[in-house]
Amino acid sequence: MANLSKKYAIDSCKLRIKLSDVIILDNTILDRHSVIKVNDITGELVSQQQIKSLTKEIKFNGYSIKVAITEYYDFQQKTKEQFLEVYLHSKILEHNYFDGITIKNISQIYNRLMTVKVFECTEQIFLTSLVNDIDIKVDFIASKSMFKELCIELKNRSKKHTTLGQGSKLYDNSNLTFNRRESSTLSNPFVKFYDKELESIEKNQQFFKDFPSSEIKDKKRLEVTIKKSSDIKQFFNIEKSNFESILNLPQSELERFVTYAVKQNLNDKVKIEKSATENKSAIDILIHIHFTNSIDNQNLTFLETMEEFLTHFDDKQMKIRIKKRANEWNFNRHNLKAVNQRKMKAEINDKLTGILSELGIV
Repeated sequence: MANLSKKYAIDSCKLRIKLSDVIILDNTILDRHSVIKVNDITGELVSQQQIKSLTKEIKFNGYSIKVAITEYYDFQQKTKEQFLEVYLHSKILEHNYFDGITIKNISQIYNRLMTVKVFECTEQIFLTSLVNDIDIKVDFIASKSMFKELCIELKNRSKKHTTLGQGSKLYDNSNLTFNRRESSTLSNPFVKFYDKELESIEKNQQFFKDFPSSEIKDKKRLEVTIKKSSDIKQFFNIEKSNFESILNLPQSELERFVTYAVKQNLNDKVKIEKSATENKSAIDILIHIHFTNSIDNQNLTFLETMEEFLTHFDDKQMKIRIKKRANEWNFNRHNLKAVNQRKMKAEINDKLTGILSELGIV
């Protein structure tokens, strides 16, 4: 059985600080002459993938933080504005990596960024910087076999898509993703289930060697992404999409988005109301479940459902009894209480079945 930590936190995000609020201390990393023009007066956009390929790295022990100076054109004000963008992730917490980025450790993160003396800003400017492209994570403990079964089950429940970059993908190592991160949206969010212990061996070996953790055994992670500032404000019902607002979100709100993101990628659950009829037998309950699902969720008629259902019974007498019970269910559904009404409805159904059979439609 999986042991969910129930501790939701930010794993990574992109901060955007006005360049006028920042002092550049290391021009070899943050060169004011090497500005990435994200968009210009023509409206042409540079993709986030292109931006990341042009960023510089602040080197730490076993990991790095990407930074860049970007320029955006404001079409309303018809002015250009420059920002320092920081691609922050929870490796900066080092030995406390699994805590994720929270309001409790943000001062520690700020101080660590300032100690490398690449740029300088006040902690208040840091906290009120704009934020987007947020990854929210929750960790849980599960064996490899259980994790594999979990991802297969979720893959089987996933919505089918024909659009490139949408839908689920199950990998050979049992990791599971929904949608491409780059093209994900609020309606089709990026979701990733992955083996953190495996990642520590195959991908981030140096980091976990430098900052070993006893928590890594059987550690699995669910990670979801919310990208645009407008989506962040809309979903969490906050006025500003800044770092402080996000860090102050309660656990219940982070959990709400994680749950939403996963469910957006799964087929809607089939819901069947319980029968109001009392003292039902097991066969009556099964008839209610099957016929309700067929009619309400699959949009089949009672007769279509009856025809298919009866093909599973070879014994003639049993078939007659099942047909009678199914008709009883249908009578109750239509609130037909009088004997003559029920008899008339049964006769109509039999005649309809006969006509459909003769026409070869059954």
